[in-house]
Amino acid sequence: MEIYAHWLDGEHLRVSGWGPQDTSLAVMLKIQALLGHTVVLSDVQLIDSHAVQALFETEDFRSFVRGCPSFLRCTTAAPAGSDPFALVTTGLHRALEPGWLSSSFDTAEPLVRLSEAVLERGEANPGPLFARGTALGARYEEGGVIRRRLEAVAWTLHHFSREAGVPLGTSAVTRPCSYRDVLEEVAELPGLPGHDYAPVERTLAYLDEHVEPSNRHRRAVLFAQLDATDPPHRTAMWNTATQAWNAAVQRTLGTDGASPRSLPKAADIGLYLGRPTDALFEPAGPGATAPAEHGMAPGNLAAVAELGWQDIAKIHQDEVVTRRRDAFQAALRAGDAAAADDALPALLRAVRRKLPASGERPGRLAWAAAETGLGLAGAGLALGTGETLGLVGPALAFGLAAERLLRGGRNRSHIVNTLMTAGGRGTWARRGEA
Repeated sequence: MEIYAHWLDGEHLRVSGWGPQDTSLAVMLKIQALLGHTVVLSDVQLIDSHAVQALFETEDFRSFVRGCPSFLRCTTAAPAGSDPFALVTTGLHRALEPGWLSSSFDTAEPLVRLSEAVLERGEANPGPLFARGTALGARYEEGGVIRRRLEAVAWTLHHFSREAGVPLGTSAVTRPCSYRDVLEEVAELPGLPGHDYAPVERTLAYLDEHVEPSNRHRRAVLFAQLDATDPPHRTAMWNTATQAWNAAVQRTLGTDGASPRSLPKAADIGLYLGRPTDALFEPAGPGATAPAEHGMAPGNLAAVAELGWQDIAKIHQDEVVTRRRDAFQAALRAGDAAAADDALPALLRAVRRKLPASGERPGRLAWAAAETGLGLAGAGLALGTGETLGLVGPALAFGLAAERLLRGGRNRSHIVNTLMTAGGRGTWARRGEA
């Protein structure tokens, strides 16, 4: 399945406190690769996601995506029939719009300068772009943090515009919806719980009062207004708008499903719209606001975290894993829940046999069956603590079970709590009860 990962959006990463040093982002992508999903990137994610930058900084990952080109896909709103370079550089034109804000750099200036250089040269090969005597080479010191990240952006654009066999596409949506449209749709859903309705309604009211209709598709305009007025519930409104913006992008890209993630004080809009193939939730606890504060250090990540991208490629290409993965993906595409429930454990067993031992415990992927009070049953891949992949903080629920359980009712805290408890992964508090 093709999925849109909400948590790869640069602003989503920034407000949630996930920094470039958080290796858990790469772990989640490795799991997506092992399950056979294709991760679809938007034009903005190509240039302004520090997670994508961290990946493309390394030759290990660049080699992986060259060898497994189906793992990443780029879809943008460029006109149909655009050549690859025009298609993948639509985000650079956005960066040149007045008032555009960068989520991965302290200011927009580095990406503005890179955008100008790439568009002027008509190619994104970082070697010529940063060669001695060029504007970028003279301005950004070799080996410096900003230069390394800009070079990673250039590598990303170069990969999608020049590598053979890389999946590219244009959105079939003729009139993309705005994040304001998404908020309005969610506000009208029957049975929307109060902890999600309140931030949605506040954000809608603020937009209608402070942002002109012609600017309600631009997050930067909303951010400027929030910065100027500093209203009550500012964090909840901004984070809810970020969730809605990503739901709107997902629709524009037209993916099969999504990988949403909760944000502090925000409505979890990604679980109400589209088709969540998995979901990432933070445990509710005192002072638990960012992964780093949960002790999620590289040494705590086991099994998959220890694998390089070339190791992932070997597992990905293994004959047995490939056969199991194809069966699982076929079931997902067909919407056959029973077949998916049968195929996913077989795939996990095949993958598990390829994982290295970690510390005193063998690294493993865990399978959890869960049943909610709503009578919904299903199996799901639940990743929570050191008992699975060492993820001390956020937990990840995968598979059709995640979709059935998460979409089966509006009280998702109870549903996720049930899933994680049934899998022996610990207790999850309801929102607002921590």
